[in-house]
Amino acid sequence: MILPPGALRHTIFTCLCLCFTASSAVCQTIDNNPIAKQEILDQVNVAMSKLAFVPGVDFTKWPEFLNSERPRIDAAANDDEFQRAVNAALRKFGASHIVLNAPKIADLRLTGSMVGIGISTRVVADGLLVTRTVDDAPAERGGIVPGDIIVQVDGKVPQGTKGIEGKDGTDVTLTVRHVDKTTEDYTLTRRVFSSIRPEELKWVDKDTALLTINTFGFSYDKDRVKGFMQEAQQGKHLILDLRDNGGGEIGNLRHLLGFLLPPSVPVGTFIDRTICDDYVSATHGNPTDLAAIAKWTPKKVRPIPQLDVPVFTGQIIILTNGLSGSASEIIAAGLRDLLGSKIVGTKSAGMVLVSRYDAVTNRFMLQYPVSDYVTIKGVRLEGTGVTPDVIVEDTLHLPNAPDPPVEKARAIFAGKV
Repeated sequence: MILPPGALRHTIFTCLCLCFTASSAVCQTIDNNPIAKQEILDQVNVAMSKLAFVPGVDFTKWPEFLNSERPRIDAAANDDEFQRAVNAALRKFGASHIVLNAPKIADLRLTGSMVGIGISTRVVADGLLVTRTVDDAPAERGGIVPGDIIVQVDGKVPQGTKGIEGKDGTDVTLTVRHVDKTTEDYTLTRRVFSSIRPEELKWVDKDTALLTINTFGFSYDKDRVKGFMQEAQQGKHLILDLRDNGGGEIGNLRHLLGFLLPPSVPVGTFIDRTICDDYVSATHGNPTDLAAIAKWTPKKVRPIPQLDVPVFTGQIIILTNGLSGSASEIIAAGLRDLLGSKIVGTKSAGMVLVSRYDAVTNRFMLQYPVSDYVTIKGVRLEGTGVTPDVIVEDTLHLPNAPDPPVEKARAIFAGKV
């Protein structure tokens, strides 16, 4: 979840939800350079000491956390090692949305493009299971499909994604075992590809539209979503697929809600430092009692009216999984609270802090939280997530395979569950 800029140099409005196996053409900027490291840390220090805010989180502990990882930070020889060491210190706060990104990840957030072969994988006993391929990226064009298992990378047993990443124009040979147990070698040339996944709408039956929103970040297409919601008006039921959607901008969250809820209906409350301080000043109440603060403040999150498209009045079911975060969790909880909509799938990420992306020196980027969120019923979602009404495990997105959460949603609409 992202707020407008206002600190450090520049704020980037985007939040990606999947990490595809890829690398970047960006060269390293740290390279054992203690001056460059300190320049970055100086700006991280400013954000942690003056700008970051989560009720109940003590950001004055940052020097202690930093010192605990100082040996790794000093020993970091490149961007990736430095990023990992700093993030080990940032994780000690125990809150989401506190991340330092190296230039190659920062560039991805800016452009939606990366260098690589375009696969998402999961480690299994005998290799790397391909769980998703990117449209038109080298892996997909070469014939690799979800469900394939990579058993060798350039003739060696896979060690995570090591060896699959590489520079633009270079080759990698993958030995792949297919679902039918046959084995095949693929030599793929790494190149720049787009990781952007546009919204989709399809009809799973004559009465039920399935709207997939992959992100609320910079690639969220308001006109495309508007067109889909106009089409969805023809049906009685809507399945809103927010699986793998890690969140994005507040404006895009409110835009989608404008098609699903009346504009005057409050969904929840963002609680930032100002609201918290004002509450304590006015009531002398507990600054960590988020439910009380949310009830006290008149500032609520509401849908953005969509005047030329009527609010959808049919039944809505939301699909979530462990990668549904931030804006996706707010929407899922809000529609259940206000409309009684069912949630199907698996528990969401529980990462629901409002954060900012600020560019720092040496082309790094820092994400840090500035606000918490409470639902209209006074529930804090950070760290707890949204538990579905009906638990259905996600699939591996195999081509032409049944989608159990979608089928369960259809059964609920039909009154069979």
